[in-house]
Amino acid sequence: MDHSTPEVIRFVALGDSLTAGLGDGVSMGRDRTPAALAGRGFAALLAATLAPPGRVHYENLARTGATAREVRVRQLPVALALRPALACVVAGMNDVFKPAFDPLRLRQDLVWSIGRLRADGVVVLTARLPDPGGLLPLPGPLGRLLTERVGHLNAAVDAAAARDEGVLVVDLGRHPAVRRRSTFDVDRVHPGPHGHRLIARAFVDRLRESGMVLADIPEPRHEPPPPGTFDHLRWVATIGVPWLAGRPQALRGAPRRRNTGFRRLGTASGR
Repeated sequence: MDHSTPEVIRFVALGDSLTAGLGDGVSMGRDRTPAALAGRGFAALLAATLAPPGRVHYENLARTGATAREVRVRQLPVALALRPALACVVAGMNDVFKPAFDPLRLRQDLVWSIGRLRADGVVVLTARLPDPGGLLPLPGPLGRLLTERVGHLNAAVDAAAARDEGVLVVDLGRHPAVRRRSTFDVDRVHPGPHGHRLIARAFVDRLRESGMVLADIPEPRHEPPPPGTFDHLRWVATIGVPWLAGRPQALRGAPRRRNTGFRRLGTASGR
C-alpha cells in the first residue's frame, strides 16, 4: 500500500478584474479590495477542482485595473517565486480601453509573461476574450474601435500559444453563453456568478483534454437572479457614465504607430 503524501499542486492566477473575481458577488463601484475578492471568481472555482482540500496551494495575484504590462512587471516575478506547476494568465482588456492603445506593447507583454512561465516548465492557461463592442449598445465608431483592439488582443494570445502545447487556450468569445444576460454582472462586461462558473468549467474541460484529472465544479445552493434592465440602467447612470466622463479620450482612437514588425519574444530562454 502506498502511504506516500500526495504532492501539493501549486496554482497561481495572474490578470485583471476578470481573474480577480469581479462580478462574482462583488460589483464594479463597490468594495473591490483584495480581501473582498478573496475566494471569488473562476480562478478560485478552478483551484477547488485540482486536488483535495489542503493539497492545492492557490494564489490569486490579479488586481482590478491591471494592464498586460503590470502583469509582466509586478505579478509575474511574484508568480515565478511561488514556483507553480499551473498558472492562469488572462489580461489585456484594460489595455483595450486605454486611450493610447499600443498593440505591439500588448503583444510583447503577453507573449513575454506566458513565455517566461513556460521557460520554468509551468503549464499556462489563457483565454481569447469576447468583444465588448458586440456585448454593449455602443455608438458605431466606438464599437468598431473596440472590435479592432480586441482583435489585436486575441492575436497576441494566439501568438503566445503558437507551437507550444504547454499553453492551453479557451475561446471565451465563442462560448455559447456569451450573449446571454444571465452570464454577466450589472455592467454587462464582467461575468456574474453564473458566468464565472462557466469560465471555470471551460478551463476544467481544457485541462481534461490535456489529460489532467479534475473534480467537478459543484452547483451552488442558491444563485441570485441576474441583474435586470433597471439595475443596468442605474449602474450606467451612477457608475458607467461618470467613469467614461473621466476618460474622454477613451472614446477616441489613439494615433496609429508605424508598424515596424513584431519582435519574437517568449522563447524557451525567456529572452
